[in-house]
Amino acid sequence: MVAMDPDLDLGDGLRLRVLTDEDAALLVEATSGEPARSLWGARPAGPYSLLDGQIALAAWDPGAGDRFSVGVLGGSRLLGAVGLMPDDCGGIELAYWVRPEERGRGIASRAVGAATRWAHTSLGVSRIWLEIRPGNEPSLRLARRTGYRFEGRLPLHCRDHVHEDAARDTRHDCLIWVHPGEDACGTGTTGRAPSRHGR
Repeated sequence: MVAMDPDLDLGDGLRLRVLTDEDAALLVEATSGEPARSLWGARPAGPYSLLDGQIALAAWDPGAGDRFSVGVLGGSRLLGAVGLMPDDCGGIELAYWVRPEERGRGIASRAVGAATRWAHTSLGVSRIWLEIRPGNEPSLRLARRTGYRFEGRLPLHCRDHVHEDAARDTRHDCLIWVHPGEDACGTGTTGRAPSRHGR
């Protein structure tokens, strides 16, 4: 699905570009103060080792599969990222993460807005959607600011990743927010239960 690599100027010295496993050191530095799980997988929680970063970014490399992540870079620092995950109906789910000390500065809104526009125009994707955990007010505000609309609530749809074994894991409800565009499946449910941030 990756028609071209986005390399977008977000203004104020910020740039959005595809991340690959060669960016593992950036990921290690960016997650050094992160107490929770990050965008690139349910585990590891907290700071990534170099091996963690290499494994995570290899799994998100656009050359290895459909999903990929674009990093928000401020100079040589990785400030955050947006993940793009194609669904079975030709749409894309977006997820996002910003390093703890950079939150509250509008970086996520700027990056999600740019990635959404790029996916619509460069990839020709009509349906772009977010899964947000009920009560996650910062993510709900981001969805509204970036032009997403509330579609529905999926009961116990998303894993909590308390256990590695999906059958033993607990789940929480997800709110589906969709960016305007025709829904190829006809509903907001895709059968996927992604585990990234933004919930």
